[in-house]
Amino acid sequence: MSNEPLTIIAITTAKAGKETLLGEAQEKLVAETLVEDGCLRYELHQSLDDGRVRIFVETWESEAKWRAHMEGAAMRRFQALGVGDYFADFALHRLTKMAG
Repeated sequence: MSNEPLTIIAITTAKAGKETLLGEAQEKLVAETLVEDGCLRYELHQSLDDGRVRIFVETWESEAKWRAHMEGAAMRRFQALGVGDYFADFALHRLTKMAG
């Protein structure tokens, strides 16, 4: 596991009719995550083309810090809301910087 910064792109698509519930849960997750150890960036973006699509853009000090977040209290609270039932689709991409 690298100690280099890790960027995550997580693309979520809400089931029809679940957009508001999922969005509220995601916004709460952002507020809680921004204060976590190792979080450098944690943004939630809304697609202008499809209102059901929201995209997280995250940067963590290291993969270990991101993994701690994934197992941490904020993520457990988020999952306990039953958000898994609100997703029509979900994709997560771990990225390494190549240029720029």
